[in-house]
Amino acid sequence: MQKLIVDLKNIESQNQNQESKLKKLFLEFDEIFNKQQNILNPKNTKSNLLQGIRPELFALILEFLDLKTCFRFRLVNGYTNVCVIKSLHQKIKHLNDQSKYLENELNEIQNKYSQDIMNQDLQITRQNAYDRLSQLDKAGIAEIRMYSRPPEMVVKVISLICILLDPNIKQYQENWSNCQKILKDCQNLLNQLLQLEIDNISDSQLKLLQAIHNVQAQQLQNISSSCYSIYLYLQSIVEIRESKYYIVKNQKLNLEKQIKLKSNLIEKLQSISK
Repeated sequence: MQKLIVDLKNIESQNQNQESKLKKLFLEFDEIFNKQQNILNPKNTKSNLLQGIRPELFALILEFLDLKTCFRFRLVNGYTNVCVIKSLHQKIKHLNDQSKYLENELNEIQNKYSQDIMNQDLQITRQNAYDRLSQLDKAGIAEIRMYSRPPEMVVKVISLICILLDPNIKQYQENWSNCQKILKDCQNLLNQLLQLEIDNISDSQLKLLQAIHNVQAQQLQNISSSCYSIYLYLQSIVEIRESKYYIVKNQKLNLEKQIKLKSNLIEKLQSISK
């Protein structure tokens, strides 16, 4: 009998604990529900600071936020959600206008300049460069390499050849021994120059290579006819890379890149503004 009384008390105690937990749980749910209602339907707009911000000011704020933060802003309350969506739609429209402008600019460039005609002119210049290089033989390259104290102009021309063949070189080679390394294998050097892809010459390389225009051609010819042949080749290559053909080509590539970036951004904005 005593055991039964103890068991009943234990059961009663457990029931009381369960009831207490349920009441606490219901209170927590009720609190969460009330908070949600206050956020979605605020009773007192004065107590909600965000509610007092005008949509146009919201748009200015959102300009400084990334897409992830904008998406989080939508979850604050119903008002911010509407403001963010409105701002995103305006931004999409602005990007569409920019994209159309870039496309029109690209079409104008394509219509104004015929790449085929310009390329034909460059082929002639390119052939002239190869013809000048053909005047150079292994003995001529070896002659340049044998300089122990080469004239400054010779060092400059060979330094520019090093820059032309190695895009990782960011400045002129001050040490003549470094320049001599590229002259060691004559046939390999000639093959590299003949197989050079002008399209691969970067803007940073071109900026360094344009120093070829400062070389005194006649003076160099009097010093070394072999180095002069390299100079003529390099000058032709730089002139080709400086030509209208490559200016227009790079403009087109840049415009196409901008259009693609804006198109991708528009897609992202559209996906989060629904």
